[in-house]
Amino acid sequence: MKDQIFRTLGATLVLLTLGLMSPAVMAQSFDKESNEIVLTPYLWATAISGTSTVGTLPPLDIDASFSDILDNLNFAMSLHTEFKRGPWVFVIDPTYISIEMDAAPPIPNVQPGTMGVDIWIVELWAGYQFHDNWEVIGGARYQDQDISVSGLPNPPFVPPIGVSDDWTDWFAGVRFNSNLGEKWLVVGRADVVVAGDSDTGYNASLFFNRRVGQKGNKTLNLGYRYMVDDYENPGTYAWDITQNGPIVGFTWVF
Repeated sequence: MKDQIFRTLGATLVLLTLGLMSPAVMAQSFDKESNEIVLTPYLWATAISGTSTVGTLPPLDIDASFSDILDNLNFAMSLHTEFKRGPWVFVIDPTYISIEMDAAPPIPNVQPGTMGVDIWIVELWAGYQFHDNWEVIGGARYQDQDISVSGLPNPPFVPPIGVSDDWTDWFAGVRFNSNLGEKWLVVGRADVVVAGDSDTGYNASLFFNRRVGQKGNKTLNLGYRYMVDDYENPGTYAWDITQNGPIVGFTWVF
């Protein structure tokens, strides 16, 4: 029974951790003389595939759609914030996810317990504009995840169960930006993990942003992101996951 619950925990942790994840690549335009604050709330509607491991259990195969995540979502927040000063940009990109679902043992007429999931994913990075349309970027991505199961009858079942892990990765890459006429803007980003707790990791995104409003300081952001992450904490938690799907966001520039 306990092994089965841990299998559910492992699959759920991977599914929910990767469902809403920073960073976005929203931006207005590169201008070496500008001083701006850029705010972008966003949502990544990702599908995921790969394997995960909890404790000493065998690896779990993962293949889930974004709708699986929304079915049990309690609260989620993602906000990409940029502080631009001349050719420099400094970014903070936090995501918080809270999930609550039934944890039902496979036995008839037994009331389910409750599974709670709390996840923080925070990116801090900086960029420098070395060309009219290009930036070099680098920074850190921190992740913290806590899952608990409580309320199952005991005995014959198990006491409250908790799984917790956190890790930090350092990445480097580039971001580009180009106008497509008066109203449209294309923005792209590519980066790789160069150090930290993950064995490997890379990320690529492409956005087509539509300027709205008379001042042109707001954009609707429509894009697609592909990301691979391979992390392992032996004996505790591991995953080798591919994520891809559309992103939608809205940007204000001040």
